[in-house]
Amino acid sequence: MTMPRSTPASEGVDGRRLLGLLDAMETDGHGFHSLMIARHGRVIAEGWWAPYARDRMHLGYSLTKSFTATVLGDLVGRGLIDLDAPVLSYLGAWESASPKWRRVTVRHCITMTVGHTADAWEWRGDATPAVPATDGDPLLALILARDPDGEPGEVWAYNQVATYLVAQAIAAASGEPLSTHLRRLLLDPFGGGAAAVQRTPQGRDLGFSGLQLTTPTILALAQTWLDGGVWQGTRLVSADYAQWAPQPTPASLTAEGDGDWGCGYGGSFWGARHGYRGDGAFGQFAVVLPEQNVAVAITSEVEVMQDVLDRLWEHLLPAIDGEPDAHADEQLAHRLAELAHRPLSGPERREPVRAVRDESSQLPPSYRAVHLTDTPGGHHLLTIDHPGGELVTVVGDGQWLESRWATPSGPELAIMASGAWQHGVFRAQLRLVETPHMILLELDPEAGTVRMDWRLVTLSGADPLALAAFPI
Repeated sequence: MTMPRSTPASEGVDGRRLLGLLDAMETDGHGFHSLMIARHGRVIAEGWWAPYARDRMHLGYSLTKSFTATVLGDLVGRGLIDLDAPVLSYLGAWESASPKWRRVTVRHCITMTVGHTADAWEWRGDATPAVPATDGDPLLALILARDPDGEPGEVWAYNQVATYLVAQAIAAASGEPLSTHLRRLLLDPFGGGAAAVQRTPQGRDLGFSGLQLTTPTILALAQTWLDGGVWQGTRLVSADYAQWAPQPTPASLTAEGDGDWGCGYGGSFWGARHGYRGDGAFGQFAVVLPEQNVAVAITSEVEVMQDVLDRLWEHLLPAIDGEPDAHADEQLAHRLAELAHRPLSGPERREPVRAVRDESSQLPPSYRAVHLTDTPGGHHLLTIDHPGGELVTVVGDGQWLESRWATPSGPELAIMASGAWQHGVFRAQLRLVETPHMILLELDPEAGTVRMDWRLVTLSGADPLALAAFPI
């Protein structure tokens, strides 16, 4: 079931201020990908910067944690998990654990008050341990080998280990993995949007990151929490849990943080100067504003996430209960429909060229060379030499064209690319369109080299293939 639509004026929102928000977002070289705003449970503004689109998934990074917390709330409400039970009581590791680990509860984990003073997850990207695929969980043994350095419940630190343990407790207590609950409890009721998850080498859902979602799904989560744990008349989490989870813990309020990151952390939701939020790296947001009865979803690739919230507080908040303007609503709707990242274009065409990887490239040495040719349709065909097989990308000249890269784990990566010869150099943007990330490619035929860099390097390491996720 999708959310109903309305206009800003009909819901008491000044469309001129929302136009100002778009102005603030659309600075040169900005990294915004989508925006949805709802008031009174009705969508009043929605847009995607092409080549991003409504039905496309988008990697939420740590926004995954807020979805995990929502599933936990359902299981707590049904009596399948006790927030104050030791988390290891669900994981079959009680006998081998230290006394301190035995004092860590599910509540400690979902609030990140396990006792660690720094993130204890060390297995991402190139640092992922080479552990065999077994029926057990070798990562759990690695986690338990490192005792929390503080007392559980008294120390807060943003910590991936904590939410990973919650995800495994959900699977153990219910007999079904987290992703199964996500599909049944949230994704299907929210409209059945596409989704995917990243997993450990043993096939376990991470729980703390790796969830790919559509923007309408993110907005539906924000709306559910705005409505006290209820989605369109159906209660998903208990009223007590829905009231408790957004409240920052005392331990988190003593932690250092600037701006909205100094407002504390609750049950996998961040406090904020206004309302609260779930968020993920590079600017993935589910913002809940109870005083204004507003929910917001944003996907992006930004370096400073505080800047995104600052734009919301500066432009969105004054729009609420502002003077309605039907003409501004029409302008806003037109502008939202035309949002786009401009594709690269140029009139020049060249003979086929081969170039080897520039040693300063951020992509790994396994991306060792490229072969570039023109297509009969006036675009470009880029083939990257890779030990796992050639990665073939159709690069649009003046438009975005889609290709898919095979990955060692099975799922494919969707690539939307544009590029052109400009002043004797071929430049291309390869957008991994179901993630926040983009590869910037620059081929110099005179030097015979190609530089392949990230706009912003991913949290899973320099290899794009590590971003593969499994459909759920």
